[in-house]
Amino acid sequence: MKNYKILFISLFLTLIISCQPTTEDAIKYSDGIIEQQILVNEQMSKLLDSYDTYVAEEMDNAYSTAEEQLKKSIKYVSDLKGFEEDTYFKEGALTFLNTYKAVLETEHKRIIELLKLPEDSYGSDQVKEVEAMRNQSNIKIDKALDDIFIIQKKFTDKYHIQLEKE
Repeated sequence: MKNYKILFISLFLTLIISCQPTTEDAIKYSDGIIEQQILVNEQMSKLLDSYDTYVAEEMDNAYSTAEEQLKKSIKYVSDLKGFEEDTYFKEGALTFLNTYKAVLETEHKRIIELLKLPEDSYGSDQVKEVEAMRNQSNIKIDKALDDIFIIQKKFTDKYHIQLEKE
């Protein structure tokens, strides 16, 4: 009878251990979120680059592409379940992406409006406003980046994921 109890306990422990998420599962989960952040950052970078052209169509296209990527990324992260029923990484990623969305729809929309003004209407006041909008945008994005890095670090520490430095 004692052997059956030991066998049962061994099987039970093996089953419990095998059902728990692995570090590989945590890496896949983390990589999916990080990939969305990278895709959004790439499109926002292209938007910023488009400002240097002063070509309305290029700025509008870059804005639309960034907006579309944000929608896709927000949907991707929204559709994720929490990892081990823990949603702090998912919620942090959504906050990060929604900050980008708000900055896009407010500061960057206004920047584009100003940059599209006819040359004779674009004076020092408009230059100052563009700079103010860019500074506000940078402050908000920097804070969102700091916050998501803290959340990501907490996740990677908890699930023993080694981060690669780029």
